[in-house]
This record gives sequence, structure tokens and C-alpha cells, in this order.
Amino acid sequence: MITEGMPQFTPPQETPKAIMPEVEITPEQKEILKSAIIFAEYLTGRWPQVDTDVELSELSEGVETISRMNYYLSGSLASMLLSCAEKFTEMDETRIPALRDVRTREIPESARKILASFARQIGDLDYVPTDHYKAKKIHVQNSFGKVSAEEYSRLRTQYIWKGGSGPSFDEVPEKGRKILKRGDDQFKVMCDPVEAYGPRRVVKVNIEGKDYYIARPDTILAYKVLHLLQSYEQKPEKFNDDFRKLLGALKEMYSDEELEQITQQVLTDYEDAMEVSHIRRNEGKENPPAYERKVPKFIERVLSNPQLSPEIKTILERLKK
Repeated sequence: MITEGMPQFTPPQETPKAIMPEVEITPEQKEILKSAIIFAEYLTGRWPQVDTDVELSELSEGVETISRMNYYLSGSLASMLLSCAEKFTEMDETRIPALRDVRTREIPESARKILASFARQIGDLDYVPTDHYKAKKIHVQNSFGKVSAEEYSRLRTQYIWKGGSGPSFDEVPEKGRKILKRGDDQFKVMCDPVEAYGPRRVVKVNIEGKDYYIARPDTILAYKVLHLLQSYEQKPEKFNDDFRKLLGALKEMYSDEELEQITQQVLTDYEDAMEVSHIRRNEGKENPPAYERKVPKFIERVLSNPQLSPEIKTILERLKK
């Protein structure tokens, strides 16, 4: 029986496991994973991922709690948090920044082990801001000169900005610093707002009783495909190894069709964004050049590389069709 309004539970997909690699989690990686949880708890405590407002409700003549997402985590930190959870709940991408559960999927232990093998120190914090969060930051920026310098500085500290706007290393709990890679003369965590194409695709994971919002797992693979299309030649061996492991983990949670579909959608969203940018750059020109699609050329170039792994080749040949 499915109750309307309740998230549906989707069991892991039955997919072939022939490509599942044997992975070993080192003691160092285990320590980094523990540190990742402590760091994420501190980070989201200082800069909440969700705003919760209480508003009057005309229908019930009472109050209504409204939650809006500020940002979600991506990159290596998101993968590490995913490896520490037993399940994740997908958010309705059409409602972001509002939060509405869609369905929940299990994360098999075998997949968690593979994801844990990605544990590594991070040099910066990758996060994706929502339009809601961006609008609030613009409001702060527009207050410059209208409020005192002290007040402006205080307002800015309430948000994560690009660059060295994160917490100082000394502010992070000692056990939460293990995950951080600190450069020479660096005293604050560097923050990098990551570009997401198309809808914000987010999941919620609960770790040690606390909810975190991270990139949806299938999109992690889709963006890995986009990144390797853009720069495979720079690190072919690393792309081959990372992609093989990541694909093995995600095939434990999604069907091949689902992974192929979201990858195609992200590439389409990327292409649409590039076309819009192209039109904007050439606005006003008498004979603006036509937009040339980037993804097909990316695919052809990478497919011609002799170092390409079988797993990446298979995915790209399917996308080419």
C-alpha cells in the first residue's frame, strides 16, 4: 500500500556485477571518512543548508513551516558522505528550493565500500547554490554602502562565497581537519560554487542522526562523463580508474537505462546552457555565428584516444547514438 504524499521506496536495481572492482579501504581513508562527517556537521551548522520559516496559513488558520534549500554539497565531500549512509532520499527537482521527498533508495554495502575508496583530502569545498541562496547573497551585496561597514561584514559572514570565504582551519574541530588539504600560508578553507546545468538534482542522506543534502548519485556519474569529455587527455589513467569504480558503485543503485538517461540529460542541459551563453556573447552582432554543438565533438575526440577504458568507451558509444 502506497500512501499519497509519502516517499516511495525503490529497491536497488538488479544489474550485472561483472565490472565491480575489488577495493581496499585503508586506515587513512577510514580516518578521512570520519573527519568528513565531523567537518560536514560543523560546516552545515555554521552555514545551514536549509532555511526554515514559519508563516501564517490561511487554509488551516494556523502556522505553516516552509523549508527552502540554500545549497547542496558536491564533489569528493558528497561522495564521502554518500558512502557513510545506508540510503538516500531523492528530492523533487521541480520544487527546489522547496523540499519534497520523491523516493528512497538503499545503498548496498558493496556500493558504500567502493564510494569509500574515493576518500581523499579536499583542497576546496565544492557546493551548488540554489537560486534562493543566490538571491539572498545579491541582497547582501546590494546593501554595500547602505549599511555600516561592520554590518556589511557581518551580513557577508552568514553566507558561503567563492574563494577563501570558508571557515578558518583553526575554527574547524580538530578531528574535522583531517579531510582538509591545507596549502602554504592558507588559513581559510577555499570554497568553489560549482555550476549545475538544468534542474538542481539533490538527495538527502542521514548520517548519525543529521540530514545532509548532496548531489544526486546518478548525476555524479553524469558530471564525471562531462568532465572527462572536456579534459580526458589531462589524466586518462585517473579518469579510467575513477570511472570504473564509480560506475560499479552506481550500478548497484540504478539500472543501466537510468544512468544512461540522466547522463544524456545532463549533457543536453550543458549544451543548452552553452548555446544560451553563445547567443548572449554575440548579441547585437550583425551576422552572429551559429552555435556549434560541443558534446558530439568531445565524444569523437575522446573515443579516438587509445588509452580509453572499455567502460568509458561503451558509455560514449551509446551516447553517440
